[in-house]
Amino acid sequence: MLAKRGLLCWCLVLLFWGMARAKVVDRIAAVVNNEVITLSEVDEAALPLYRKYLAGVKDPLEEQKIIHQIRREVLERLIQEKLIAQAVRKYKIRVSDEEVEAFLRRVIQRLGGREAFRRFLKEQGLTPEEYRNQIREQLRKMKLIQVSVQARIVITDEDVKRYYREHYLSREERVYHLAAIVTSDEGRIRRAWEELQKGGDFLVVSRKYTEIPGSGKDLGRFKFSELAPEMRKVLSGARPGEITPPVRVGNRWYILRVLSVKAQATRPLAEVREEIRQKLYKQALDEYFQKWIKELKEQAFIKVFI
Repeated sequence: MLAKRGLLCWCLVLLFWGMARAKVVDRIAAVVNNEVITLSEVDEAALPLYRKYLAGVKDPLEEQKIIHQIRREVLERLIQEKLIAQAVRKYKIRVSDEEVEAFLRRVIQRLGGREAFRRFLKEQGLTPEEYRNQIREQLRKMKLIQVSVQARIVITDEDVKRYYREHYLSREERVYHLAAIVTSDEGRIRRAWEELQKGGDFLVVSRKYTEIPGSGKDLGRFKFSELAPEMRKVLSGARPGEITPPVRVGNRWYILRVLSVKAQATRPLAEVREEIRQKLYKQALDEYFQKWIKELKEQAFIKVFI
């Protein structure tokens, strides 16, 4: 009997020692307002990154360095999620059962049916009800962001046109109509450039120095991509009427005059208007979301312990 009591006491000692040790190990990683993020939460969220970046690392110091870096990055994400969750509660964001079920149906369809969905839940270690709760929280956060961020975003028609001009009317699709003074003599090209710098007429100077008759009036039309790299460099950003400094291409020297620049679009604006609007909207959403998160952090009490 005494032996059994002794064994029981020893088991209790081990139990309490284990609980005390667990509290030491599972220390506080951060405080966000009145809520705590524990180290075990950080490590659980960081587990996929540990598996990826610690595989094959044998040096203990290097291992600790990687673990510390991963923990800080994951903790930053958890702090952000905690702030959003607190804001959801503060503003009493509601999500109906119908919204949850509609989202769930889309997930099941995307996964390929209910059997695939059951396998997905098993892999995640979740019950259907736990997954529904996750969906509800996700939808709450999405609604909060819509209210707090998306209301600030306005994409105008001028924004769309500007993006189209900058990204769809690329240099490679522009056609340059050029005139030129062309010579294989460096001395001649320098004298021609000096006369132009003093205000000389391009056509008159070209007749005096060019080795290609008529090039000072019209050298031809060229796509930007067809021009030599040296020419593309001096013509980049050049406008009609501008004259470039002398540029050497192979054994010849050129002074180029831009007669006209015609942009050629691969796709018309009407075809890509909505595509551009969505791109601009996503860019603006990301930008405003980061600003909004920064505002939440500035207004919150955050203390990090790792």
